[in-house]
Amino acid sequence: MIPKQLEEINEDDLVALIENQVREGRTIDYKRELPGGSDASKKEFLADVSSFANTSGGDLIFGMDEVEAFPTEIVGLQSGDLDKERQRLESIMASGLEPRIRYEIRDIICKNDNRVLILRMDRSWSGPHRVIFQQSDRFWGRNSSGKYPLDLNELRAAFTLSSSVMDRIRGFRTDRIIAISNNETPVPMNPGPKLVMHCIPIESFAGQPQYDLIPFYQNHARLPAIGNRGYSRRLNLDGLLVGDGQGAYIGDTYTHLYRNGLIEVVTGPGWVFKKDNQKWITSPGYEKPLLDYLPICFRVFKEIDARAPVVVALTLTNARGLAMDNPRSFPFIQSFLIDRETLALPESVVQDFSIESVKILRPMFDLIWNACGYAESMNFDKEGKWDERRY
Repeated sequence: MIPKQLEEINEDDLVALIENQVREGRTIDYKRELPGGSDASKKEFLADVSSFANTSGGDLIFGMDEVEAFPTEIVGLQSGDLDKERQRLESIMASGLEPRIRYEIRDIICKNDNRVLILRMDRSWSGPHRVIFQQSDRFWGRNSSGKYPLDLNELRAAFTLSSSVMDRIRGFRTDRIIAISNNETPVPMNPGPKLVMHCIPIESFAGQPQYDLIPFYQNHARLPAIGNRGYSRRLNLDGLLVGDGQGAYIGDTYTHLYRNGLIEVVTGPGWVFKKDNQKWITSPGYEKPLLDYLPICFRVFKEIDARAPVVVALTLTNARGLAMDNPRSFPFIQSFLIDRETLALPESVVQDFSIESVKILRPMFDLIWNACGYAESMNFDKEGKWDERRY
């Protein structure tokens, strides 16, 4: 795989592959031409694609010639309509692989109008993926010699890894929620209800990544505090802490960026107020800040090169007895009291960092309102966008 973001790759990077004699192998493959229209050609293409997704990810480069697996020349593609060819490749992958894979496609225009197409597959954590085209039923992996069919033991290991990673993520989330509920937080916080957002790249638990967090410590703008309130930051054994407290000062929020890439955001209880011996939730106090902050988390992931998919989860702690404050409610609609200490909402697996935060978080917000007897959050308009005029 070319060690750059796909959108940053240019002709010089392709020339460097030739000059440095980067051999085909586990994460890169060269093809002189695009897949043909025959069934055999399509199966070969699907085997290449799935082998990357099932192993370490990689780049499939069309328009480069090779001799004995070493790149020799940028020959360019002969097709006059690459947009149509891209659609054809996407259609083949959509119907020929199960489950579907994540990929990116980049068209690079080189000298003499030669055009090269790069198809990049990330390592998949929702696999293993099999080729199902024309009733085929094969799983492919990849090593330094190229693709090969996975044997029974490798298949068993792949399925086990996929399920065990999610178990480890859920175990981590459970442990953290117990600690936060008991006020065992890395910075002093006011007691009471808290809203916890976890953003966890699956690869943080599938491997053992360790990211350099010093740039985020040195440049405050790269990881601000949620709500852009006054904040402090410090390094600790687990990573980087950003909060609105200072030293022993008790704060209302913090962000913990771990060295393995996962992010824990805790806010509260500033969005809870007490009236007539009843504690009320002021939902805009956490909904809008979280909607604005999730894209910042995704930006951090891209900067440290932590790839999707990412598990996003919300949890409301110390929640028993809370009611939802809703000034727009009709008099006959009553806010019921939350009947449990912890609302651990179902996680969302995000496959693409470009997805709008409202599409990820709005269903979770609705569940908190459901716990108080309402059908959905009242803070959005008919088109599902945040409505500042609601309060």
